[in-house]
Parts: sequence; C-alpha cells; structure tokens
Amino acid sequence: MPKELPSAADLWEGAISFFSIDTDLIQSAGYDFSAGELNQLPAQLPARMKLQLTEVVAQEIIKHRMEPVLKSIAQFKASSEALKRTAGLDMTNIDGSFEKLSAEAVAAARFRQFIEEYVDRCRGHILPISGDGLAAQVFSQYFSGKPPFAQRADKKSEFPDATTLILLETFAREHQTKGIFASRDGGSSDFAAQSEYLYCVKSIDELAALFAATDELAQVTKARVLAAISDEQSVLLKQLHSAIEHHVAEAQWDIDEIYSGAVARVEGHVSDAELKSYEVHRDYAEIWAAEDEAGAWIVELAASVAVVVTVDVTFFVWDSIDREEIELDTQPFEFPVEIEVQAFLNCSGISQENAHEEWVVNVDIASGKYEVDVGEVEPDFDQDYD
Repeated sequence: MPKELPSAADLWEGAISFFSIDTDLIQSAGYDFSAGELNQLPAQLPARMKLQLTEVVAQEIIKHRMEPVLKSIAQFKASSEALKRTAGLDMTNIDGSFEKLSAEAVAAARFRQFIEEYVDRCRGHILPISGDGLAAQVFSQYFSGKPPFAQRADKKSEFPDATTLILLETFAREHQTKGIFASRDGGSSDFAAQSEYLYCVKSIDELAALFAATDELAQVTKARVLAAISDEQSVLLKQLHSAIEHHVAEAQWDIDEIYSGAVARVEGHVSDAELKSYEVHRDYAEIWAAEDEAGAWIVELAASVAVVVTVDVTFFVWDSIDREEIELDTQPFEFPVEIEVQAFLNCSGISQENAHEEWVVNVDIASGKYEVDVGEVEPDFDQDYD
C-alpha cells in the first residue's frame, strides 16, 4: 500500500469499509467517548465505515483507566490499616462494606461497557485475539525485524501493536476490503506502507478530515456558520462563547514547574481559570454532512483561547530550632496562558432560505487538561504572618 492517503474513489466507492483507532489516540482524547472528537466520529464518517477495534486496544484502555482506581483502592486500604494501628479503631464493618462494593470489578466492567457502547455507535465490532497462526505471524515479524518492530533494544514493547495490526490486516483480507488505522506510532505507518489492506493516519482529526464535505453546498453552509459566529449579536456566537467559558472553568490544570529562591519549599494549586478572549481560526474550519438528516451538519472549529489562571502558592520555611517545616503563608498569583480548543457545532434545520436564528445548534467541546508554567515565585514579606 502506498504511503499516500487513500484516494477519493477508494473512500466513496466502497473499497474501504472500516477504520480502527490505536490506544494512544484514545488516551489523548481523554478516553471520552461522549464528547469531542471521539463523540463526533460516528456521525462524521459515512455509515458504511465501521469501527473494528481490536481486543488488544480494548484491554489497554481498561488497563490505563484502572490505574487511578487501583491506586485509590490501595490508599483506602492503607488508610484503614493506619487507623487500626494508630487509633485502635475497629474498622471491620467499614472494611466489609468496602469489600462488598467490588470496586475493582465494577470499575473494569463499567470501562468495558463504555467501549462496547461506543463500538456499537460506530456500527462495528471488537476483534478477538484469535486466529490460526496469529502467534506465528507476530513472532515472525519480531525475529525478522519487520514493522511494527523497530530495530532497537526495546522492540518487545511492540508486541501489542503487532498483534493489533495483524488482526486488522487479517480481517481486511478475509472480508476482501481495506481499512484505515489511526495511530501516531511510526511502526504502524511502516507496517501499513507494506500492506495491501491497511492505510495509516496520524490522528483522529486526520481520519475525519478524509470524509469532510467539499461540495459547493457544504462550502456555502460553512461560510454561513462562520459568518454567524462573527456577528457579535448572534445566538450562535453566544453559545460558542458560553461553551468555551465552561470548558476553561471545568478544565484540569496542572502545574508544570514551580520553585522559589527565598524559601525552603513551595506548593501550588490552581484555584481559578478565567476566559479573557479567544480567536477562531477560520481557515481551519471543516464541515461534514449528516447522512441521515437533511439540513444537518457538523462544523469543526479551532480557536486560540487566552486564559488567566490563578495559582494559590503555599510557601514553607524550615525552622532550624524545632527542626521542622513550617507553613508560612498561601498567596494567589495570576498567570496568562494560551490554549488551543477544538469545538464541534452540531447544526440542524439549516436550509438555503432560513436565517441562523432558526437553526438548532449544540456546541460540543471535550474536557481539557492543560499545564501552567509557574516558574519562580516569591512571597510578599510585607504581609503580617501572625
């Protein structure tokens, strides 16, 4: 298969009938199947494009999502043991109630359900890890150094990727079709370049863009939507503004680096994030037509968003007499941050005659996770530290 993307004829004449997504891209999307790019994908792609997700990817998703769950379970048990040891408390009833929750099993089943429901939405299946000669094919790729196995010492880590790619290629061969695999892994791209059945794209966005509408009606509709969000009085702009504002306020903010030259130690916590302004990149807007509803469109927008983030910084000093760390004070600091936000406008009821006030529009923005580079901070010693 050539390294180029599939042609329009391949896409629209039925030569390609399925797609798949690698774990890394689902992880980058926050495992969120109900908002953002993963949520939009079933409608952006034509109905004949079905998701064939491998069991390898499904298990990797569950494993990653279980990590904080298992950590919390361990912390709960450790806290229970600490209370027994230090306070002599009888934790029997509480420990028994916790065990009855079956937290690990329930969480794993819930994550599995999310995956299965999404695969159903995408009209597809989860491909089991099975097939005659599967193990032999994987080890043949490994020992010969063929993609996705790289020529490096840690190439054993590519076994899940190799299994996924061989499962997808086998499915395509047996069904006399072709598929598109979304993965940013270089080994996957190399594998697809040598395959007769698989193409590879680097992102979910790139996958969806293959099916974006380019006809005259789509371009006219996109221009009308962009004109509406340029009108400061339009309801559509107010919806977009409100959605971005909510996204900023609800986003997860992590502190990248924080230190001080004046005290022994500092800790930072983001207490507030306020939207200041944003700019929609009109040249990057894409549009898709909904197959099952006339006048329904999906418009993807990218925006640069200026945010002011408030970080509450706690300063600690070392008491050399009592030989202990003392909390000096907590003070707020503001930092300007610019983030990129991807928004989807699900528009229905659009006709050539009606105005945008008559459209029904829903703005979909996935939850975000961003970093604040605080750097060096110093306490205000003019304050009174009683």
